[in-house]
Amino acid sequence: MQRRADFSRYIFKNKRSLYHAKTIVSTSLKHRRFMQFRLENPEHQKIAIHSVVEVFRGMEKNTYDNSTDEDIRANYCSLPPKELYANIQRIIEENHISQSNANLQESQDACIEMETGTGKTLTYIQTAYELYKEYGLTKFIVLVPSVPIRQGVIDTFYNFKEQLEERYEASLNAFVYDSSKLSYLRDFITAETPQLMIMTMASFNSEDKILNQAVREDLFNNKPHIEAVGRTHPIIFMDEPQEGMDTDNSKEWLSKLHPLFKFRYSATHAVKMNMLYQLTPNDSYRLGLVKKIEVLTVTEKNDEATLKIEISDVQETKGEPKIKLKLWRFNKSKENFLFKDSNFLKKGDNLAVKSGNDSYTDFTISRIYKKMSTRKWTVEFTNGTSITQGNSSANKEQIWALQLEWLIRRHFENRLRLRPQGIKNLSLIFIDRVANYMSTTNPVIKNIFEEQFTKVYAEFHNGVSPSKEQIKAVQGFYFAKTTQGEYTDNERTNKDNKDIYDQILHNKQLLLSFDSPIEFIFSHSALGVGWDNPNVFGIATLNESYSENKKRQEIGRGLRICVNQQGKRIYDPEDAQDDKIINQLTVVPNETYETFARSYQNENEKAFGTKDASAKLKHTHKGMHKNRVTFTLKKDESFNSMFRRFWNVIAKKTTYRVHFDEDAIIRRSIEALSEISIGDYKAEVASYRVNNIEDLSREYVGSEDYKLHGRFTPQDLLEDLSEKTGLCYNSVLQILLGITNKEQYLKNPPVYMEQAVFKIKQIQLEELTRCVEYSPTDEHFPFNFEDFTKDGCENYVSTPNHGVWDKTLYDSTLERDFAADADKENSDVVCFLKFPSWYKIPTPIGSYNPDFGVVLKRVSLKDTNDKREFYFVVEIKGTNDITDTKALSPHEVARIKCAIKHFRSIGIEAYYKAPIREYKTFKSQADQTINTDKENGNI
Repeated sequence: MQRRADFSRYIFKNKRSLYHAKTIVSTSLKHRRFMQFRLENPEHQKIAIHSVVEVFRGMEKNTYDNSTDEDIRANYCSLPPKELYANIQRIIEENHISQSNANLQESQDACIEMETGTGKTLTYIQTAYELYKEYGLTKFIVLVPSVPIRQGVIDTFYNFKEQLEERYEASLNAFVYDSSKLSYLRDFITAETPQLMIMTMASFNSEDKILNQAVREDLFNNKPHIEAVGRTHPIIFMDEPQEGMDTDNSKEWLSKLHPLFKFRYSATHAVKMNMLYQLTPNDSYRLGLVKKIEVLTVTEKNDEATLKIEISDVQETKGEPKIKLKLWRFNKSKENFLFKDSNFLKKGDNLAVKSGNDSYTDFTISRIYKKMSTRKWTVEFTNGTSITQGNSSANKEQIWALQLEWLIRRHFENRLRLRPQGIKNLSLIFIDRVANYMSTTNPVIKNIFEEQFTKVYAEFHNGVSPSKEQIKAVQGFYFAKTTQGEYTDNERTNKDNKDIYDQILHNKQLLLSFDSPIEFIFSHSALGVGWDNPNVFGIATLNESYSENKKRQEIGRGLRICVNQQGKRIYDPEDAQDDKIINQLTVVPNETYETFARSYQNENEKAFGTKDASAKLKHTHKGMHKNRVTFTLKKDESFNSMFRRFWNVIAKKTTYRVHFDEDAIIRRSIEALSEISIGDYKAEVASYRVNNIEDLSREYVGSEDYKLHGRFTPQDLLEDLSEKTGLCYNSVLQILLGITNKEQYLKNPPVYMEQAVFKIKQIQLEELTRCVEYSPTDEHFPFNFEDFTKDGCENYVSTPNHGVWDKTLYDSTLERDFAADADKENSDVVCFLKFPSWYKIPTPIGSYNPDFGVVLKRVSLKDTNDKREFYFVVEIKGTNDITDTKALSPHEVARIKCAIKHFRSIGIEAYYKAPIREYKTFKSQADQTINTDKENGNI
């Protein structure tokens, strides 16, 4: 008989007794008792418990006489606040917590910081037992932010209930608050025995909640139940308080419980005060209290789709159409990247600006149109890339196959190491569409899993393939259902579905047993909390888009130290070699390591803060002018005469014409396209061992490459190249017939097309600047200079010595430095200006506005009356080399070359200096030009 639990129908009926669950399992399992986790006493938990117990050191023990009033048994503390505060100070010092981390305050609040997977829940449950044993305190509330965490707390309690009772020789009554079962609440209020009530904030955070209602037939001594609970002065354990427990509304309702003290437990405190104990992520990782981590990434290579862009919608308007694109966008509030829709975009929009993702810097929309041949919308970018409606850049099924292959491979490697030690390893596979596993027509992920399982199984079993029964038996799944019984992807339904968490939590022990054949568990990625089974050694995320789950949460699902068949935790020795480590979690995300690590680090910085996270002051201009600046012309007559002479030379206007040499374009294009080499479309599987869990710093282990088979939309190469370059069909045909590497196109058509278009456009640009001819006209730029003012102006530098105006505007720090150096009193400059925006030189690729005009004066040593002026035009760039393609774009180079021809036509070609990075270089080149002219007798 097949030994497999039917997890899709398993519902845990009795929430208060784990051991009497009715499971639908095979006959061989029906009469077995589930594995029981061993109650241990690790040092870090002992310190955390002791730190809380010591807060009340010196107080009188609670008895019936000092703690009971009107049938209400309450917590009573005989210590005055100052003594409590002194105890807190002492504990903080003993635990060596810095003052900045401790944040000492005289309040009935204290924090305990424990990393995920180190037993936080069991720690505060044991703390309740200790406080009862030491001081007789009896009323405890565990406050949780959500249903799944609540289910996890009660599950942990009943897991260890018998062992805790034996250790402490006391019985603690734990229950989940249920507004339909107020008898449990009344027992909580009146009982002399210790009580632990587990509740969510949502159960009492508004007037209409039953706990708060003042008009009911079942009031407690004619009082609202919350008032009666408040009179018990409970100790409140706040589990993950940063999840909504510190809002003004939450604090108001919490105060009505009149807690004796609140203890906050979390790995990521948002509000820190009286930090009694701190176990950081790196502490727990370094001390071996959680598993080591391997991140195994699967990344596409040589595929334009790594910068994914898809067309979501097109808005046809009276003017030009607008387009909505799905792309990687930076989410400022969550500080991560999301693959989601943009707003409607138009021609000229840059994707880097609109998405907040610098990876798209080269993507500026140049055209949005509908192809005549396909009637599909297409968006074209200035870098030559184009995307057609309906095309997806993702090759998800091949990536999923590699993710599953390596998850299964690691699973079998672990199985060989762990089984002899009595440890059963499990692997989790998270998906975001249930249909990808449960579909009756095409369960694509299920099919891929079974294919990869069969392949890898044979490698580990001497070529023998598994039977269909074996393949089916190793799989289990947990998916939430709607009230109609249908599986759902709805995130809220998944997070709030109580039944599904019952299944996950109460099947935990069964899954750990060798008697259960299930080893691979499929679940919805929205089920973020609750999956903390200690024997999870592998986690893969097979979402259709980039995983939006928090990385700390994603890793946390498998961090706990594993247990053997007796429920005993198995730790690694301190000196364990890397290849002998038992506790290692393999995470197979659907993203690169860099993206995964960045998301993780952002979450850590948000949770723990950064070293320079001090508040920034915001300056406003209310009640004052926004920095109004006046630019005043120099009034010196001699200076103005010199400036006018300079202007008369450079004010001449020109016109141009272009003689295209199409044969040269065809010849050069054939040569350039024949040099294109397209790398194979492949995926790289890389393994990284995490060294530090705080920043996810890594150690490279190894990698493998896998050739992928691209699925590309058929393209009309002739039409597309003609459309994107403007060349006629005949010219494009000659180029295609002439190239010698046609096989490169077949490797990856979109990438080939992108490179071909870029190369042809670059050749066209070079030929255009080579063939353009300028000639002067009879027109001149006007001598139109006067004082002016600008509001909100900050980008100016003072130039009182040689500037045409007493201040000079600049567009970059390089321009600012050039102007400052040119204005120095000891410079050879006698006059300079930043050209106004209306001084534009026409070029075939748009008008060009140079940066500076400079006048140098030289005086002859032989005849001091021999004074000569030299007129220069300067273009400031981040380089002094026109061949520097890293600093200059092809269009910038083309405009400079056109400007050279413009200035040649008006007679000052040698006096145009571009590109120039700093004043020193300009001065050197200017001196060389002047000296050369002298030697040639031109001066």
